[in-house]
Amino acid sequence: MFFSIKTFKFVINELNVYKHICTVFTTSMYIFTVQTVNIRGEKTLENKTLIVVAVLVVAVVFAAGAFIVLSDDDESSATINVAGSTTVEPLMANYQEIYEKQHKNITINITAHGSGTAAPALRSGTADLGMLSRNLSSSESDLMPLIIAKDAVVIIADKNAGVTNLTMEQLSKIFKGEYTNWNQVGGNNLVISPVVRDSTSGTREVLDAAMAAKLGIETSDLSKNFNRYSTQGTNGSMLVQVNNARGSIGYVNLGSIPVINSSVTTVVSVDGVMPTQETVLNGTYEISRSLILATIGEPTGEVAAFLEWIMSPQGQKIVEKNEFVPVKPTA
Repeated sequence: MFFSIKTFKFVINELNVYKHICTVFTTSMYIFTVQTVNIRGEKTLENKTLIVVAVLVVAVVFAAGAFIVLSDDDESSATINVAGSTTVEPLMANYQEIYEKQHKNITINITAHGSGTAAPALRSGTADLGMLSRNLSSSESDLMPLIIAKDAVVIIADKNAGVTNLTMEQLSKIFKGEYTNWNQVGGNNLVISPVVRDSTSGTREVLDAAMAAKLGIETSDLSKNFNRYSTQGTNGSMLVQVNNARGSIGYVNLGSIPVINSSVTTVVSVDGVMPTQETVLNGTYEISRSLILATIGEPTGEVAAFLEWIMSPQGQKIVEKNEFVPVKPTA
């Protein structure tokens, strides 16, 4: 067995403790020795017995210490690196906090730059788990997905627009650039200012695919005007932009609803259906998707144990607390 630096320091500390114990014990034995000699200064049988006992006790103490040291080293430390979706990131951060408290030997590192960065990180070996807020693409067939939750793409708009519902067709034509004023979709006379996510965003990919399918066009045709729109890298920055930009429309995840400032921003229903856990589960809300953790090959070791915990009732309860939709029982 090889000892880590941590274990070596532990051994040294333990040996120092045992040194003091033995010093005290030896001193005690010396006192007993003085008290158990006969009048000629000869050691008695009783004294010899005490010496034997002393040796045995010290041996037991050191044996116990060695057992503790070796037992401590058996639970080796491990690091799990996670990369990808900014939608999954807050959920993963919650997992990290709770799991690391329960498993002192595990460290979880999270890097989030969009679903599109998950596969490259897995292939390069810089990540053990890839976070995606969409289904795997055809170019990601080498990944093994695990659906950990369900989510929705939530449409949000400036309250000044005067719109609380859009049809899927209206929504698609707004982002395509065919509708440029809110009065064209029943709202106020106000210029529409679309806000989009960056090209690596899984949230954007899901919405773009749904809108392009509705119009019967390719996503490349849908996004021709996107370079004129404000582009945001996270759900948080999207919320800030829509809160502050007059006439804006954008989109976030289901977990962002509790932090939406309803005094300036409206959650817009699509075809009369609001995004909720119930409408995502029953399929009535059209723009829904899976949240995925992916690996290359079958997960093993600490990664497999972590994924098993995520799919357990405790892990799925955390999904629910983060306003996403569990895919397994929570109790």
